[in-house]
Amino acid sequence: MAARVLVVEDDEATRGALRALLDDAGYVCDEVGDGERAVAVMRDARFDLVLLDLGLPGMSGAEVHRQLRQDPRTRFLPIVFLTAHSDRQTKLAELEAGAEDFITKPYDADELLARVGAAVRRWSGMRNVNPLSGLPGNATITEELETRLARGEHFALLYVDIDRFKEFNDHYGFTRGDRVITMLAEILIHAAGSDQRFVGHIGGDDFVLLARAEEAEALAEEITGRFDASIRALYDPDDHARGWIEARDRRGRLRHTPIATVSIGIVNVPPGRFDGATAAARAAAEVKEVAKRRPGSAWVVDRRKS
Repeated sequence: MAARVLVVEDDEATRGALRALLDDAGYVCDEVGDGERAVAVMRDARFDLVLLDLGLPGMSGAEVHRQLRQDPRTRFLPIVFLTAHSDRQTKLAELEAGAEDFITKPYDADELLARVGAAVRRWSGMRNVNPLSGLPGNATITEELETRLARGEHFALLYVDIDRFKEFNDHYGFTRGDRVITMLAEILIHAAGSDQRFVGHIGGDDFVLLARAEEAEALAEEITGRFDASIRALYDPDDHARGWIEARDRRGRLRHTPIATVSIGIVNVPPGRFDGATAAARAAAEVKEVAKRRPGSAWVVDRRKS
């Protein structure tokens, strides 16, 4: 899908030339002539980049930038400034406030396209990476699965999930819960090692690992063993010693939640077994649920033929 760019420039001729340049380069381009309109448009539509004139009349480019950074929807959106001036302090102030880049007028068309393209690629990459683990997210996971399926590779899909993570997170808070997630991510990265393996973070406490079919169970054994050896250190000493969290539920009843474990569903993916990434992922999720019914950290291999 083509990236969508908003051009904010008060000079009509310059605005039209920028739009023509970006259209020819394959971008979907919208344009506005003032800062107030730019802020309003950004509330109603999603863009991949804003090309923003710093010297707008009325609401300045700097004020547009400030307002966009205050809105959670556009807080991290790449903003590339266009400016007829090269004042160093102004540039430094806007860069420190989160500007992606500066382009000085009169601009070189090839340089402008190169800078815009680089900013869009960085933005696209950031959106496809889980911010907590730093691992590829759902879009990249699906792309990797589809690529392997299209190449006719024979591989294994491991679906990894933490058992009783919600209870841990509720009891200790999200900060320590995040430490559990990052710990598992590091275990998976260490296990993956090879370039032929791929690790992705679906979200929450769910991960996937793609590897050669013949090494899947050895990897599952390594992951569960390392998780069990590491998880207790994230519990309070008393809870660690007891082997459970003691807390009351919504009805006031005292509950004992055992130490968290990890469950892994393993699906063998030979050429032609699945017609797409969704079907393979669904099968792995089903097998993972079987593993979750077993005591302790466990893995289950899908033995179904189809």
